[in-house]
Amino acid sequence: MPGVRVFPEGQTIEIGATVLVTLGTPLVALAAPCRIVGVIDEEARWGFAYGTLPGHPEQGEEAFIVSISPDQVVRFEIVAFSRPGDSLVRMAGPIGRVVQKRGTKGYLRALRRYVEVNQNQC
Repeated sequence: MPGVRVFPEGQTIEIGATVLVTLGTPLVALAAPCRIVGVIDEEARWGFAYGTLPGHPEQGEEAFIVSISPDQVVRFEIVAFSRPGDSLVRMAGPIGRVVQKRGTKGYLRALRRYVEVNQNQC
């Protein structure tokens, strides 16, 4: 998604892996440290969950799961729970939820673009 970067790039998705997600520009960005706390790697389901670390603006977890049913229907689920992690986010009140909803819509757009670009390789 525009303005979102993950460091280190290409981090292996495995339990315990720590990443820094940034939102902004190379000069000014909000940093959000996260750690992968769960991985699903099954024949018809794949995904992972991460938990926020100290320094993240929120406290919580988020999971991303892709599954395919026997009739070949693909489903993408995002499950999240959080609360403000610092006073600035707490003072932002409902603005924080708006930002989270935009982020979720961004995840969905990115996945849709990925599928469209790679649909012939499946």
